[in-house]
Amino acid sequence: MKAGKHSRRTNLFLPFALLLSAPVSAETTAPGAVDIETLREEAEAFEQSKDFEKSADIYRRLIAAGDPHGMNALAISYSRGEGVPKDDKEAVRWFREAAQRKHPAATTSLGLRFENGEGVDKDIATANEHYEKAAALGDARAMYFLGLNHEAGLGFEKNIETAFQWYEKSANAGSASAMYVLAMAYENGDGTTPSLDDALVWLAKAAGAGDVDAIFALGTYYEFGKAVAVNDDIAFILYKKAAELGHVTAMNNFASSFHSGRGTKVDIEQALVWYQKSADAGDDYALANLGEIYLKGDHVKRDVKKGLMLLEKAIADDSGYAMYTLALAYENGIGVDIDRGNSTRLLKQSAETGYATAMRKLAQNYQDGTGVLRDVAATKFWYEKAIAAGDVDSESLYGILVEKMQAETGAPVSTPTN
Repeated sequence: MKAGKHSRRTNLFLPFALLLSAPVSAETTAPGAVDIETLREEAEAFEQSKDFEKSADIYRRLIAAGDPHGMNALAISYSRGEGVPKDDKEAVRWFREAAQRKHPAATTSLGLRFENGEGVDKDIATANEHYEKAAALGDARAMYFLGLNHEAGLGFEKNIETAFQWYEKSANAGSASAMYVLAMAYENGDGTTPSLDDALVWLAKAAGAGDVDAIFALGTYYEFGKAVAVNDDIAFILYKKAAELGHVTAMNNFASSFHSGRGTKVDIEQALVWYQKSADAGDDYALANLGEIYLKGDHVKRDVKKGLMLLEKAIADDSGYAMYTLALAYENGIGVDIDRGNSTRLLKQSAETGYATAMRKLAQNYQDGTGVLRDVAATKFWYEKAIAAGDVDSESLYGILVEKMQAETGAPVSTPTN
């Protein structure tokens, strides 16, 4: 199954109920006889019932009482066009008013406005200043954004170690997105010492906090046995949850579970449904998997034309996996005539996209003379490329190759590590 890659997401706003709990210094608390807490509760109720005009009216009453939460909430209303006309400049105005009263979330949102150039001129330096102020007030989103900007070198000198520190602070302050990014940092050794055990801890925390990328990634840990024992049942449950939350790659892996019967019973109808959902959402792995099913006639009526069409569509999107899948079809005559030349061409094309499994297959073909002339140098080259791309299976195969070469020549064989 596909392990997937994290796509960064930033949540611009928090639910109003959480905004109410955001810390604000005592000196900014609204004076007077107005019952601030009651008004906030009423506004939250109208928000939940989607009566945004009434909630906006209450925000104005809160603002009249000097309440920064009301200012922040009205800014959000203007940002979304809920209960008031959408107006980026008015949103900035009220974010600024709340930020001046040391409202953490509003200060972060004001920074994000400057970063994106919404309602103000784009200014990354000013954005980072607001993030730093908000972080000092304890805002987890601001800490997360500072991590992102230190990692990307936006307004700062690029520094992955500093980024890691901000992600860690944000995660400890409760940001689910930061928890996930921190887990990936531990997995990949970005700004810290690699540790799958620590990655697992933070993935579990992020998944528990509802981060869909973390739910999916945790599924891959259980499927592939990364820092935990392989457990297809748990992987299936996690893929299901992530898929139902709209995670595109999880949809593919959920489909694959039904297809292979891992963690559940084989159900080709459900597999086709979820492969199609994933493919419709743009996942080329799912598109290629559908193509292979129709090409093989795997639990469905064989439809070579449809299978090839789906695979070619994924290949047009530069899918190394689709290229590899079609290469195997041509090598083994699955739904098509055997064509070793076309198979080798597709394998090389797949390898050039960085697909490590294709690199390993090329190495094996050059080693065995499958579709190409035996070539020890080419075998060694493609194993080394696959290993550099992270293919674990190639490491052991390469070791066997080197031992054989040394036994035949009686001399040491040059490798990337010696």
